[in-house]
Parts: sequence; structure tokens; C-alpha cells
Amino acid sequence: MSTSPTPASTNELRRWARFVLVNDRAPRVSADCALCGNEIENGYVRESRTRLLYCATQCYAGHAVAIEKQQRRVS
Repeated sequence: MSTSPTPASTNELRRWARFVLVNDRAPRVSADCALCGNEIENGYVRESRTRLLYCATQCYAGHAVAIEKQQRRVS
């Protein structure tokens, strides 16, 4: 058994990474938060699967809870 770390492939990262936290940078184009609608200035969260932008981790978490509730209602 090897104990040395191996680099993950891009497909593995996409499967496990749910979001990307970007510090001290603004999006290339002006953008608004997908949940609250505030303009994103410095630092944001990008969901890897939908590529939606959120102004803070709280908005990302709130959106995830809303989606989960909606999925429960449908099924």
C-alpha cells in the first residue's frame, strides 16, 4: 500500500467538489448572487455543477437547503 499522495484526475475532482470558494477576487463580468441578488464584489462561492455564483457561504448553504426541500416535495 502506497502512502504517497496521488494527484486526482479532473473527473474525480468534479465528482467530489461541490463548490469553489474564491477569496479576494471579483467575477470577470458583473454578477449577482443566485439566492439574495446582491452584487458580488470581492470573494464569492461558485457551485461546480450549475456554475451559479453566491455572495457568501451562507447563501450557498441556504440555496442547498431550499433545493433539498423541493426535491423531497417532488418525490
